[in-house]
Amino acid sequence: MSNLYQFVKASQEGVQTEERIIKAFEPKIKSSLRMTKQTNREDLEQELKVFVLRYVREYDIGRIPGLFELNQIQRKKAQ
Repeated sequence: MSNLYQFVKASQEGVQTEERIIKAFEPKIKSSLRMTKQTNREDLEQELKVFVLRYVREYDIGRIPGLFELNQIQRKKAQ
């Protein structure tokens, strides 16, 4: 599996990466679906895939904090 960051960036630049993104999240989606009723799984799976793709397209990569910023955030939470 390639880097998810690269998939997100490519998707936001208009490159067709939807299939690879869904494939990357498929194990988690399938795992989560096991906690639902069998009759709802197919519809819910489609909704989850749409949600993941929408989230990836709208995610602001520029706001990913660096190591020092993460450290500061953790310190503030601990106080």
